[in-house]
Amino acid sequence: MNPIQTLFSRLSDRDLPARQANEYISNAQHDSFFYLAAAKAARVSLIKAHFEKNAVKKIWLSANLAGFNCSISGIETGILDKAFFQEDNEQQRAEKKAQLEGCIVIVNNNDVGTDVLRNAYADFFDECTATLFIGWDWDNHHWLDVSTFLAAHSDIYSPAHHENLYLLSRYNWLTAGPVYCSCVQWSRQFLNQNLHGILNAERSAQPLGMHIPYARFSFRIQMISTLSQHYPSIGFSSHTFHGRSASDRLNEWTAHTAHWIAPVLNDVPIRIFDALISGGIPLVPASLRFLPPVNTISREHIVFYSPADIIAPQAVVEQANRLFNEGGRDGILARHQFALQQHHGDQSVRQMLSYAAEMLEIEIG
Repeated sequence: MNPIQTLFSRLSDRDLPARQANEYISNAQHDSFFYLAAAKAARVSLIKAHFEKNAVKKIWLSANLAGFNCSISGIETGILDKAFFQEDNEQQRAEKKAQLEGCIVIVNNNDVGTDVLRNAYADFFDECTATLFIGWDWDNHHWLDVSTFLAAHSDIYSPAHHENLYLLSRYNWLTAGPVYCSCVQWSRQFLNQNLHGILNAERSAQPLGMHIPYARFSFRIQMISTLSQHYPSIGFSSHTFHGRSASDRLNEWTAHTAHWIAPVLNDVPIRIFDALISGGIPLVPASLRFLPPVNTISREHIVFYSPADIIAPQAVVEQANRLFNEGGRDGILARHQFALQQHHGDQSVRQMLSYAAEMLEIEIG
């Protein structure tokens, strides 16, 4: 018997995906989805009516999107406070809602990650009918309880991944994208100011790959544990990484020629573009090779690893280091410029604003 067929026949619960899909399909036929869509269309009509007579005042980003300090020529942008939607004082809550009137607000799935956060945000969404809310969902590939909520409670829903779109588009007929994950931990201005350091940093040939250990993704944990036996620079980190200064984080990234990328599933993670924008070579699962936007990255600037490379990673790491050395300073600059122009948070916001402009039938900026 074909060994692939043998292995396939031994897969655990092979019928599970088909059963789940059939349940999704059946669930999506419920009349409640039509009434939800109709209610959301009525809301969009109110928003359009406002912007037919009034220019967009400002673009607000939630605090969870603050890292790249969005800067787009001709458009005023601001960052909402961390607990902006959690306001118990009725007067201040009313003032905050007035602050958002005539604005476009971009929120992230992390802004609605708990019941308390969801309830607080939903109140703003329901009452701010002269405000356009865009939901940029980074985790629609696995965090579906949050994704379905955000899709329903946004005027334009922009998932970062291809997964579950047929399901999520039932919650929001204005599903736009994907708007892929992009570099959001450094501003364009900061990167320009630190370009000399990116180009001239002393770099280790040991690949960097510090990942937060999520218990539910056991295969990923096993992969990182296996690789850490070969390279101490690959291992587990904590959420404290996000609390460090921008300079400290950039210095860590530019201290290595290559970066081992271990997605939680077969998603396209932000780390790929963090690696490129800091001048390094990302080491990426071969399963992503032909998927957008990875398929647009020049093969001079990326290396793909196989299951065998997880057990014996030396050859693929040497390949990454060879590409880095052959490209030299010009290669660092090319990777940096490509990611800055195509995969920085500013560009992602521009993409989402283009969807908003088409929906509202106006020009923005």
